[in-house]
Amino acid sequence: MRIAIVTLPLHTNYGGLLQAYALKHCLEGMGHDVTVLDRKVKMPLPAVWKAPFIYMKRLIQGKPLTEVFRERWYKRDYPIFAAHVQPFTDRYIRPRVLGWYNEIKEGEYDAFIVGSDQVWRPLYFGRIEDAFLAFTKDWDVVRMSYAASFGTDNLEFEYETVRMCTSLLQRFDAVSVREDSAVAMCSEWLDCDRAAHVLDPVMLLASEEYKALASDASGHPCKDKVVTYILDRNSEKQVVVDFMSKVSGCEVADLSVHSDLRLPAEKRVVPPVEDWLAGVMDARCGVTDSFHGCVLSILFHKPFVAVGNSRRGMTRLESLLGMFGLDMRLVQGIDPEDDGEFFLSDPDWDAVDAVLETERMKSMRFLEEGLRKS
Repeated sequence: MRIAIVTLPLHTNYGGLLQAYALKHCLEGMGHDVTVLDRKVKMPLPAVWKAPFIYMKRLIQGKPLTEVFRERWYKRDYPIFAAHVQPFTDRYIRPRVLGWYNEIKEGEYDAFIVGSDQVWRPLYFGRIEDAFLAFTKDWDVVRMSYAASFGTDNLEFEYETVRMCTSLLQRFDAVSVREDSAVAMCSEWLDCDRAAHVLDPVMLLASEEYKALASDASGHPCKDKVVTYILDRNSEKQVVVDFMSKVSGCEVADLSVHSDLRLPAEKRVVPPVEDWLAGVMDARCGVTDSFHGCVLSILFHKPFVAVGNSRRGMTRLESLLGMFGLDMRLVQGIDPEDDGEFFLSDPDWDAVDAVLETERMKSMRFLEEGLRKS
């Protein structure tokens, strides 16, 4: 079967890249011909006379500098910034690059799978109707979602969008979501009572798959260190990092992407995916506010602290960690008087792996049965 995966644009986000890689890899293992669709975001510079007003409005709205001057950043810095990540995309994902989904013609694919990641969050996807496969019109194809995420437990759709997406979702042959809260959201808001709760695609593959990728890393500078992967930096998270370094007696190795525009692009280059995987794999322990930072820590059996990231959605971390009985590792801050023993100690990995195996079988069965509906 010719399958197209509809997901978020493949930029430099490690989790986004790995979930696309993993879902493609799994489906190909089932014998399918799989294409990841990558919609390239176009960011033309605003007209000279408009630019000051646009930038001032964004500043007043309190947007970070990366958002205020995003068109200039994208045009000038992005090619340098992403240079080390692109080879992974080209080698393992090999996406079909589109301007818009309506470039796809009827008959090119037998099935469309939406997911994973926050594909049902308008803030990240853009034309949200395309995340519900509006562009497939009345084509005779299989329509599925796999581990689609709203990102939060509050639906961020306008009223008319809810009506449109409810109608589009009725045409899906199978529906699955990444968070347990999203099952209820589908029922309450989109009149869909058949949404299944499944694993993120990254967890469909065994840790050995990622260790094999990490074997191509350029080095192992994170060995036995406190490895940090922070998407949105602030002083509270730095306190947690400093605390874990102190109680463990280990140095800090930072795998975070630096978004400070005051630094030249060369100082903000994203390390290769293989190096990032090796860093998580080699860590003594981890500190992260990232969903996929937690996922890889679990797969590699690394003790970790998950720091709440309300900007990107707390429900993602709560659902993931709750599934594996690791919810006590999610914090908003840390008590400086704590000895840190709990966070440095290994969870019951046998119990975690037992849950993972059960959920993995259930998730794979969902994919197989959904595609069989053709």
